[in-house]
Amino acid sequence: MSYNAVLTTGQEVYIPSWPASVALENLTKAGKYIGSDNLIRIAELNIPAAMVAIMESDDSKNTTDLIKHFVCEARMDGEKINRGDYDQQFSEDLHLAIELFCHVVRAQYYDFFRLGLAKETSPSD
Repeated sequence: MSYNAVLTTGQEVYIPSWPASVALENLTKAGKYIGSDNLIRIAELNIPAAMVAIMESDDSKNTTDLIKHFVCEARMDGEKINRGDYDQQFSEDLHLAIELFCHVVRAQYYDFFRLGLAKETSPSD
């Protein structure tokens, strides 16, 4: 199922759903670099939580690559975000990149987190 929203800038954003294997692989990477508790807050469109999670990441390169990967899956005002234009497009507005990242996390994982599945104790605990 796709996701539509309006950013704080007034721009429309569209995010297509990922196939299950892609969503799970990206969830694993995001949990590793951002932290699972942080992802749950980010899926609630908590932009300050995203900023703090990014600043506290132990792996800046992979965290940056992950954010870029997620953001480039979105479409703003009908246009796909081009990986080659990412730095130029967001250098003057990091907040917009983080807001888009939050929307992509919400689009892909909010329902999963809302069900409480991420907070359940795993069988290995």
